[in-house]
Amino acid sequence: MDKKENGVSSLTKELNGMASSGNEKRDLFVEYNTDRRTGCYLSRFQVTCLILGNLFILCTAVALVAFVKKERIIYGSVSDAVCSCQTPRSHTNVTVDYLYVKNQTSLTVLTENLAETENSTLEESNNVEDSNNEESEETTQLPEEEADPENAPWRKIRLSRDLMPLLYEINLEVDLENLTYRGHVNMTLICTNNTKFVIFHISHLFLDKDSVKVSENGTKNVFKILKQFRYIINQFWVMELDSELSAGTVYKVSVGYRGFLHEDLRGIYLSKYVTPEGEIRRLAATQLQSTDARKTFPCMDEPDMKAAFQLTLTHQEEYEAISNTPRKSERLANGWKTVEFHATPVMSTYLLAIVISDFTHREMVLDNGYNIRVWSQPDKIKQTEYAIDMVMKCYNFFTEYFNITDVLTKSDHVAVPDFSGGAMENWGLVLYRETALLYEHGVSSSENKLMVTLIVAHEVAHTWFGNMVTMRWWDDLWLNEGFASLLMYFAMDAIYPDWNVFTLSVVAKEVFPVMVKDALTTSHPVSTPIATPNDIAESFDSISYSKGMAILRMLMGFVGWEDFQKGLRTYVSKFKYQNAAMDQLWDTFTEAVNYKYDIKSTMNTWTRQMGYPIITMHAQGDSYYLTQSRFLLDDGKTTNSNGGMYDYKWVVPFTYITEGDQEVQLQWMNKSSATIPRTTDSWILANYEYVGYYRVNYEVDMWAQLAGILNRNHTEFPEANRAGLIGDSFNLARAKILDYDVALNMTTYLKYERGYAPWVAFLDSVEYIRSSISKSGAYVLMQKYLRDLVAPVFDSIEMTMEGNLPERYLRQTILKLACNVGYKRAVEYAKGMFYHWKNDGITLPSDFASMIYTVGVSEGGMEEWDYVWNRSLSTNVAVEREMLMQALGQSQKPWLLWRYANWIFDPSKIRRQDVRLVISYLSKRPLGRMISLHLLMTKWDRLNEQFGFDNFLLRETISEVTQFVNSEFEYKQLRTLFKDHPPKVAKKETQNSLALIRANINWMDENYDVITDWLRDHVVGML
Repeated sequence: MDKKENGVSSLTKELNGMASSGNEKRDLFVEYNTDRRTGCYLSRFQVTCLILGNLFILCTAVALVAFVKKERIIYGSVSDAVCSCQTPRSHTNVTVDYLYVKNQTSLTVLTENLAETENSTLEESNNVEDSNNEESEETTQLPEEEADPENAPWRKIRLSRDLMPLLYEINLEVDLENLTYRGHVNMTLICTNNTKFVIFHISHLFLDKDSVKVSENGTKNVFKILKQFRYIINQFWVMELDSELSAGTVYKVSVGYRGFLHEDLRGIYLSKYVTPEGEIRRLAATQLQSTDARKTFPCMDEPDMKAAFQLTLTHQEEYEAISNTPRKSERLANGWKTVEFHATPVMSTYLLAIVISDFTHREMVLDNGYNIRVWSQPDKIKQTEYAIDMVMKCYNFFTEYFNITDVLTKSDHVAVPDFSGGAMENWGLVLYRETALLYEHGVSSSENKLMVTLIVAHEVAHTWFGNMVTMRWWDDLWLNEGFASLLMYFAMDAIYPDWNVFTLSVVAKEVFPVMVKDALTTSHPVSTPIATPNDIAESFDSISYSKGMAILRMLMGFVGWEDFQKGLRTYVSKFKYQNAAMDQLWDTFTEAVNYKYDIKSTMNTWTRQMGYPIITMHAQGDSYYLTQSRFLLDDGKTTNSNGGMYDYKWVVPFTYITEGDQEVQLQWMNKSSATIPRTTDSWILANYEYVGYYRVNYEVDMWAQLAGILNRNHTEFPEANRAGLIGDSFNLARAKILDYDVALNMTTYLKYERGYAPWVAFLDSVEYIRSSISKSGAYVLMQKYLRDLVAPVFDSIEMTMEGNLPERYLRQTILKLACNVGYKRAVEYAKGMFYHWKNDGITLPSDFASMIYTVGVSEGGMEEWDYVWNRSLSTNVAVEREMLMQALGQSQKPWLLWRYANWIFDPSKIRRQDVRLVISYLSKRPLGRMISLHLLMTKWDRLNEQFGFDNFLLRETISEVTQFVNSEFEYKQLRTLFKDHPPKVAKKETQNSLALIRANINWMDENYDVITDWLRDHVVGML
């Protein structure tokens, strides 16, 4: 017992004694705590002192608050420095003090994200306090309210076109030891309208205010700056001059600035890798799309404000710098290397790129002198052999396809250890995450080969569609991404015709998944308005990429290959070095087809409204009557049903074949119904090759007729249509348009199916059912039904690496399904191979390695888990590491999964670029989904704080984790969570998530019994 306890005990005894001596003394004391174990008493004098002391503290606090309110001081901290789309409170005479931690990777301490300082005038401090790694910005006072009108040019999200950039001369010094960069930019601008304001973008940079100058180009006429300030909500730097700039005159704006390198994967950022000897090496790379050029240098950072770029880089001499264009000169001085690059073509700011590293490269020169280099870490250069060959073939293909040569003379392709997306099409310097560029024969699987091929083709296609010709604004991002997504398949089909990529990948992997998302009331048009910078980030989704590609493929389907190519050639030639709007594209195509179709009026129904139609067929005598309506998976009550000027009607190119006529027929549905001829007792198959972006619902007896043909001779229908029949029927059942027993009847033939696309369509469709019923008794029945389907297919194929890509893909898919449903032969094969690999060091067949690792981990315990984790750290093949990391998420030990899930917050274990992969791996099985959902709910604030500014990560995390949630309790928890703590850049995804969960709940209520009854009737050997 310490002295304090002794004192309390003595006081208690004394008080008890005094109380026993008489009631007259008891009123001298006030009971403070009535707990008999810890009770004590205070005298009135002590109570009086306590009350007076509290009053003094309260008065002091009130005075302090009044003083702070008067001075209007706002302090930024990690917790409150968050980006906001809402209009901040207006403050006059605001002073802003905040701290910027030099090596802090979190973005939340940046002044640009202090929404309360909307109108603050910031003056940059030139002093870097190396002692505590902090730098502060001093501020001057705001203009008065009347000087900041609502129509002020800085209040609009987009810059005025009074000044347009012609050239950026950028001198940038990057210090990879101290993790800083310092630069100076001269912006050459032409004035188009008289103006007193110069406004440009800046984000996460410190300006040297004294260096800011505005002058008439070629003269010494320097304009006086009346005031300059940072308008944070739009990431603007605003200058008001004492006199107007004159239209038609060229001016120069000079700005000095500096910043810090962070591992945030945005702007110019820090990346690292570990050599085989264990040395940590640093590099600097850039990712400027969509709005992070302003984080690298002050600029007019909008896609249609194109200019040329003259870049000079200075860095430590042990590194090598590359950029969009070839080197012009190089010099060494005092351990530093300065490299000057040739000027770029006229291009958008987001396409500028820099890599400063000690990488090595593989090189190839084409017949026309075009130079291609592929760069990687020195010990991975062997893995670039396939990539450089693919880059060469793609450049040759697109040069011929467009009949236009790349205006640059070289193209560098770099595998970066840390990269947020899959790749970025910077003109002349394309950056990739390692798994998207590197391919190791014998280790990488056929799926990895397809992904490298696909991504390389996509990025090379951007040279013409995106780089040479660019969308005007981010509302038409889909023009860039949709066309590149379609054109990549053109190249792949030409290079590898036996891959059947339009069925293998386009239908199965692109169209089917995006149609699920686009069938929700929370979807959005491919061409969607952009109101805030966050809207730009959220537009990079599957609607822009996959739906954009799908509707362009449909366009190609009815105009034909030749006219489609003609239209694209004309478009690129006409708008080369320019920005073009969607309507200009449609006008070009209308000309290309010689006005046979009004492309604009047709395609606007697909681009300017969300969703897509379901075409319902009714037999009426000698005709089929076709009607259209919007297809929705949810009930539609959560959104306004007003479809705008199109009222959710589409101009549909409806195609079909019949039993008696295999020639494809086209029937237009101009936002209305239509009729087509009918032959009695003859089948009809709609949406031939699944080229149309719509679903088809037949009458029930027609569905039964098609199911019968599949069971008798499934090859009578094209593979894409076999997949389409399965995908459509299950989604129609999910939307309560078709009974589930009809959809399930379409799957009984699969024991005879040896095509990849139908199996993928089935597994994607049935995965929703499996995941929804995973906590119920029907799950056992479903597993048995799937075993009965897959067993004869597994037994009929050999686990070899031979054959073309579709055949190899099918083997992977069948092995995966057979193991997941517990087919004994498959599990024993995978488990045996795992222990041979673990104990004997054999090399696994690369196509099956991922599933073998998964079975080993899921059937094993901590020993197997730790072994796989350690192997993931030791491999230098990025795709092998991903396969191992995916297996770790399939453990059936909850404590291992929880540990793994929490490692996403530790960059020493899980790299930032791999966080969303780990989340997706955890979400593949019922136990992992429970763990990842628990992580989302309990670590939401930390997820937001650490990853909230990533354009993709948080959005994909929400989607992956919540896609199969179907309980009312979890719905209410998530709704409250998203409402009380909204994410920074994934608000649309939270809406999508909640809409999908509501649909999931309704689905369980309405379909569980039907599915259970069907399974009982079709599963042999179970009660």
